[in-house]
Amino acid sequence: MATKKILIVDDNANINDLYKEYFEAKGYCAEIAENGREGIEMYRSLKPDIVLMDVQMPVMNGYESSKGIKHLDPQAKILMVTGHPNDPLAEKSLLEGYVTSVMSKTCALHNLFDLVNYTVDYRPLTDAELSSAL
Repeated sequence: MATKKILIVDDNANINDLYKEYFEAKGYCAEIAENGREGIEMYRSLKPDIVLMDVQMPVMNGYESSKGIKHLDPQAKILMVTGHPNDPLAEKSLLEGYVTSVMSKTCALHNLFDLVNYTVDYRPLTDAELSSAL
């Protein structure tokens, strides 16, 4: 089985180090982008299984970055992890379908890990699978 890749897009070096160390210990290949524009560029080359995206960053915020990544790859899986879960840009990112969920940076790492694994492995049922299940 191939190693799963995660891209962490955050301007907080402490968060980046924490997430990178944690996810690598759990078997992921983790890369870091320090702003939204860098996140889009790294997404192009890395093609990660999932992106952890902050909201408020210099150069380009998480909403614009998530939107840019989704334009590159409509199937991209992006989780917004923010210190401000009620940020209007986080809500807008979720409502417009650029991210699959919004989590607080204060959540337990094992909860974030569970959500990451669920999101990476999630695959919607095809119409045929859905029909046969009914």
